[in-house]
Amino acid sequence: MVLLLVMKKRRKKKKGKKEMCQNTETGCWIYASERQLVRMRLAFLRAVLTQEIGAFDTDLTSGKIITGISSHMSVIQDAIGEKMAHFLSNLATFFSGVVIAAICSWELALLTLVVVPLVLVIGATYTKKMNSTSAAKTLYSSQATSMVQETIFQIKTVFAFVGENRAVKAFSECMARQYFISKGEALIKGVGTGMLQTVTFCSWALIIWVGAIVVTDKRSTGGDVISAVMCILFGAISLTHAAPDMQIFNQAKAAGNEIFKVIHRKPAISYDPTAKTLEKINGNICFHDVCFAYPSREDKLVLQGFSLSIPAGKMLGLVGHSGCGKSTLISLLTRFYDPSQGEILIDNHNIKDLDLKFLRKNIGVVSQEPSLFAGSIKDNIKVGNMDADDQQIQNAAVLANAHTFVSQLPNQYATEVGQSGVQLSGGQRQRIAIARAILKNPPILLLDEATSALDSESEKLVQDALEKAMQDRTVITIAHRLSTIENADIIAIVDEGQVIETGTHLSLLDTSKLYNNLFSMQKFGPIHNSSSEETEESATTNQKSSSPDIDQNEKFPYLDVEQLKEPRKPSENVDKPIEQVEQEGEKKMGVFFRMWFGLKRKELVQTAIGTFAAAFSGISKPLFGFLIITVGVAYYHPHARKKVGWYSIVFSLIGAISLFSNTLQHYFFGMVGEKAMTNLRQALYAAILRNEVAWFEKPESNVGSLTSRVINDTSMVKTVISDRMSIVVQCISSILIATIVSMIVNWRMALVAWAVMPCHFIGGLIQAKSAQGFSGDYAAAHYEVVSLASESAANIRTIASFCHEEQILSKAKTSLEVPKRKNRSESIKYGIIQGVSLCLWNIAHAVALWYTAILIKRNQASFKDGIRAYQIFSLTVPSITELWMLIPTIISAVGTLTPVFETLDRKTEIEPDMTEYPPVDQITGRIDFKNVKFSYPSRPEVTVLNDFSLQIDPGLKVALVGPSGAGKSSILALLLRFYCPSEGMILIDGKDIKGYNLRRLRKHIGFVQQEPLLFSSSIRENISYGTNGASEAEIVEVSREASIHEFICSLPDGYDTIIGEKGCQLSGGQKQRVAIARALIKKPEILLLDEATSALDAESENSVVSALESVHKMRHGDTRFTQITVAHRLSTIINSDEIVVMDKGQIVETGSHVTLSSNSKGSLLQIAPASETIG
Repeated sequence: MVLLLVMKKRRKKKKGKKEMCQNTETGCWIYASERQLVRMRLAFLRAVLTQEIGAFDTDLTSGKIITGISSHMSVIQDAIGEKMAHFLSNLATFFSGVVIAAICSWELALLTLVVVPLVLVIGATYTKKMNSTSAAKTLYSSQATSMVQETIFQIKTVFAFVGENRAVKAFSECMARQYFISKGEALIKGVGTGMLQTVTFCSWALIIWVGAIVVTDKRSTGGDVISAVMCILFGAISLTHAAPDMQIFNQAKAAGNEIFKVIHRKPAISYDPTAKTLEKINGNICFHDVCFAYPSREDKLVLQGFSLSIPAGKMLGLVGHSGCGKSTLISLLTRFYDPSQGEILIDNHNIKDLDLKFLRKNIGVVSQEPSLFAGSIKDNIKVGNMDADDQQIQNAAVLANAHTFVSQLPNQYATEVGQSGVQLSGGQRQRIAIARAILKNPPILLLDEATSALDSESEKLVQDALEKAMQDRTVITIAHRLSTIENADIIAIVDEGQVIETGTHLSLLDTSKLYNNLFSMQKFGPIHNSSSEETEESATTNQKSSSPDIDQNEKFPYLDVEQLKEPRKPSENVDKPIEQVEQEGEKKMGVFFRMWFGLKRKELVQTAIGTFAAAFSGISKPLFGFLIITVGVAYYHPHARKKVGWYSIVFSLIGAISLFSNTLQHYFFGMVGEKAMTNLRQALYAAILRNEVAWFEKPESNVGSLTSRVINDTSMVKTVISDRMSIVVQCISSILIATIVSMIVNWRMALVAWAVMPCHFIGGLIQAKSAQGFSGDYAAAHYEVVSLASESAANIRTIASFCHEEQILSKAKTSLEVPKRKNRSESIKYGIIQGVSLCLWNIAHAVALWYTAILIKRNQASFKDGIRAYQIFSLTVPSITELWMLIPTIISAVGTLTPVFETLDRKTEIEPDMTEYPPVDQITGRIDFKNVKFSYPSRPEVTVLNDFSLQIDPGLKVALVGPSGAGKSSILALLLRFYCPSEGMILIDGKDIKGYNLRRLRKHIGFVQQEPLLFSSSIRENISYGTNGASEAEIVEVSREASIHEFICSLPDGYDTIIGEKGCQLSGGQKQRVAIARALIKKPEILLLDEATSALDAESENSVVSALESVHKMRHGDTRFTQITVAHRLSTIINSDEIVVMDKGQIVETGSHVTLSSNSKGSLLQIAPASETIG
């Protein structure tokens, strides 16, 4: 009975300790991890926001930032929270077991000093290998995140150029590289785990054999030896339980390495509280011999000895061709970059010596491509001055000519603008940005094409307002329209990074041939608002709350990929709350089975092999329990050394087999999990790219959320299959085998063991239910900060110029406070439930141990069989415990993946791959709008086009003009089927466009947006985007037509030059010309130009327009493409076959330029600027 008493004593101690500590242990660690991650997220975001702009051109991509603040943070939180608590608890159990073993038999305890170093060596090797693979996977994960983020952000460009398959292919290739690395990772994990099992069993072989020697030599009793063995056993079991945590720590280490690289990165340009501030800035600016090259292209000088002085209170106009360095001057003045040579002085102080915040607070900037933040119009204007009251905000809006359209909105200044201002038109965004700069009231104002997106009437009003706002302040304005800088005190002509001429407007007309030519090219004035502006503006003008293209109801499940054709549950969630509740359990089960996504026969065979190997691995625990007591009894046998020696050999054989089974188990489950995750990611990505444009503009479908859904949420599939299901199979195998063996050994004890199993089940169940509620909303709780980080990365220049970093951090802190507060109460509750469940488990042990003693006392079981049956049960309980510990993860995964499968199952409102009968390979370009009525899906009460009818014959050039909100851009959007009209028909070649295969139709349509969006790849890849294998000759040809070839050839890498995220390494005009070349290379039958030349200087515009004229005449022999142009400048549409004047969604007047301009009361003259000559 010695063994029984020792074990009983040990169990009581263990029970008392864990019941009291489990609550505190788990709750505190989880809450502490949440607090740590709040600080870490804020530190990461702060580090991102304080980096110089050059870092975002080269190193800090949006994908890297989103990955860092979402998936990397989640891994770290898991590691330093629940996993750390679990690891330390098991480590403490191990050392406690060694200490007690030393008390019982120091010789056996010393053996652990031999075994543990061996385990540590294997663990260190395993960790090193896993770290290297984790780092490689992290790299590919960041690349994939960048791809997804960029594609979704530029979804209209992707759709217009039929780039969905290209995007999916690039993503799939990245996933394939990650899958290849994961194969090695799975093998390392399998061999590493198997080696640990082998070393463990061989160590047991050594320990029990040494124990036999100690007993036979009379240096210790059998009871003390078996007590020492049992203490070491449970310590070793705890160490084994701690081993999986090491993998999480490895992943967290790799993630932390990426996080802390950013946190510890020292920006080249940073805030210095000890830097100089001035009482007042007068506004004297001096550029002295400034040279500069962008960090991404250091061998290409943009400014070469640039020198210029601007007196305080004067207005400087900068003129020059696109890419000559005008916008670079603004970036240098605001210290987005520092010059490589020379100096920039403000009031005779080098700006490097001035406090950075002080400098930027005294400079107002309105960029060519204005950036707004998700929030209300009021919030966006208030960025200029956070202390401004409502009246000041309204006054600034009035000056910027924004108050009129804002006051017409139902929610007026409280209207939400959407992420990046997507719910406003280009012109509206520009006016909000101008109001924001006016509210700042800076002594220095920098305007970079500030009115380029405005129609003529708005431009004139805003220009008048700006001239009032410019009084008593220094202004630098960049403009391609010379009419906007006629009144400038100084006009500087910039070429090749140098000032070549300066003077006033009149003096330059007399003395400068170049300036005179530029002015002559613009004798036809701007005509009107940019298309993108008008459309959205019109829709926005009476917007109720959301985006022009936003809300479309989700309907029924739809999938595009072949492998998706498997049973699925539709996500019909609307108007069926009762049915939804009834089907909730069924849906969850459906989600669980769908995790095994797209697996083919090969993966199913691998799953079967892995399952068999896992089941075989599960034999070890009950077999060990059976043998260890047999060894304990053998110590009392006369030939103990010989009998135990045989058992040692058996232990060694089990260890060798464990190496084989664990390798197969983890390798095959790892492969299957990675494959299922990859399949789901690819299918989800493809399914997302099938949705209509309006779906992407819903608040819940923002860039950050969708990117996180594709990359982070789908990773739960691998977590469940690779890291959880193999262990589940192993645990179930252990429980079944233990039940069978214990029934054979002593059926009474086996029945009692199962009788107390409800204690384990109930404990595990309440723990699992608690974990479901605890972790289910974790990802959703942090979506807000992920979206904020994504938006901040996209708008970093605006944030820096307005010193808005602290406000962003304040928003982030506020968004993190809610999950932190919830985590505090939930972690305490979770800890209490953990303690209660552990208490129930220990009660079950106590009952089983008590009944064993009863059986032995009543002679209903021998001591050997009674203890053996109990020990089998005892060693199987950890499997039950582990099984229940895994259930919360699986339940949490189901909750996380439910929105994933709902997105996957969603049926698009506009089917892109509809079967077409008969298929059309070529179109002539005839377009008919018949009684079209259109409202944006989110605002059906606001009519954008009303009974609109227009016929365009093939090969004609048609220009659309009209005030903002007239519906011009809506026409282009409808032709591309971004949306569908609510009434009427749109015909191409006499066929309803709904009857065309949409992707095939879009291949025949070229599209150039007002704000061109390029991809983070080479110039060659951007130009050839949307075509299949364009030749070098074709790329060069369209580059010449777009007047971009010479600039590209001047770059060191030519057409292979990487242009950065969203083309950030090119100027606005350069991006526009690349976009034009991209449209022309498609050789479209229909060409849609939405302010395609708005960002070009007069010379470039003239050459591009001439090239388009030439292409229009020569392309396809005698067959000309149909061209629809939306433009502000009459010079770009003067030669149009027909000009359509629109207002309020209807046609006011049509005719040629000569016809319309000859009518003194015509609409064309009314919308043309009075300052320009027409005709």
